[in-house]
Amino acid sequence: MAAPHSAVSGVTRRWLDRFASLTLRTKLALVYTGVFAVGGALLLSANYAMVSASLEMRGVELSTTAALPTSDPAETLVIPAPTVPAPTGEGGEPGETGEAAPTTDWVATGAEPLAVLVDDYQVGVLSDLLLNSVLILLGVTLLAALAGWVIAGGPLRRLHRVTDAARTLSEHDLHSRLDLRGPDDEFRELGDTFDGMLSRLERAFDSQRRFVSNASHELRTPLSVQRAALEVPLAQDRVPDDLRPTFRRALDSVARSEALISGLLLLARSDRGLARTEEVDLAEVAHGVVAQHAGAAEEERVDLRVDAESAAVDGDPVLLEHLVRNLVENAVRYNATDGWVEVRVRTAAGRTVLRVTNSGAEVGDAEELFEPFHRGDAARLHRGRPGSGLGLSIVRSISTAHGAKATARARPEGGLVVTVGFPEL
Repeated sequence: MAAPHSAVSGVTRRWLDRFASLTLRTKLALVYTGVFAVGGALLLSANYAMVSASLEMRGVELSTTAALPTSDPAETLVIPAPTVPAPTGEGGEPGETGEAAPTTDWVATGAEPLAVLVDDYQVGVLSDLLLNSVLILLGVTLLAALAGWVIAGGPLRRLHRVTDAARTLSEHDLHSRLDLRGPDDEFRELGDTFDGMLSRLERAFDSQRRFVSNASHELRTPLSVQRAALEVPLAQDRVPDDLRPTFRRALDSVARSEALISGLLLLARSDRGLARTEEVDLAEVAHGVVAQHAGAAEEERVDLRVDAESAAVDGDPVLLEHLVRNLVENAVRYNATDGWVEVRVRTAAGRTVLRVTNSGAEVGDAEELFEPFHRGDAARLHRGRPGSGLGLSIVRSISTAHGAKATARARPEGGLVVTVGFPEL
């Protein structure tokens, strides 16, 4: 007995899963249609019951009245009986008389013949009523389904605006607002609440960017003083030999701090977006950056090469130079001895693509390198000159400010491939 119950439960569950996978608009239209169909069926049933009761009551009254005796022959209810064909002889010939059999009128002095006709009349009326009502109900239900689909689509269009805005939202366009129009209903309240949230987020992000920028500026001054206080005695040879390694380590620490602050400043600047743009030849930028880092690559015994075709992009030349420089520095720093770095610039289908590929140790999750202060695994952290962990974060931030997309993937042989795709000019 459990098997049929389980089968029914499985079918019900599948139907519920199908219904749950439908869109909200389809669900609302189906609910509207179902409610209308149930209400119409109840109205049809009530109407059918009332008409049936009325016909039955009228039939009983008619049969009772016809069965009562009357002294006046004119008041006697006479109902013509159907004509019965005369019997035929052999070969299909009429009988001896050759005439149709005489018909007999039913006189309503007895109630039974009249009751049969009344019953037939009631059945015919109820059948016509049921058929016509069902057809009309089906037609009106289809119209109700169409009306429910149209009515449900109106409010949901306003909800789609909220969904689209949330899907495309980022920290760079928090100034945009929905500003939903229409009646003061729940959707309008949702839109206003969403706009209020965007305003609060915009203020929070602006406050954070101003703090990073101001703090970075304030920290650069004491670092410059510390660097001068260390470099001057070293340059004048007024530092004892046993303290020189300590002074050198202090200078290295100051240099790393200055690099970190410069990275924070650049990150805050790129997060604010582009104040002005101009047409920049990305190939020219790539050649210039590679030339600047040729000496460092030679010291690291890394073969640094460039293969760039002329490609114009719309952007900030200073930020674009920082983007290419960070990629090249990252590729040279985290490489293997006798390794290589290749910088390529190509234009395809109207889009400019910058790709920097390097050899090196195996990389786990390449996309995590875009997170701020994430410097990779132990093989990358124990290099002689570890970075601040902001290089690829700055690359992604500058790319986003230019409407470009930066992605990274690990090479199976070791190393990394970073690609920046710029939009059409």
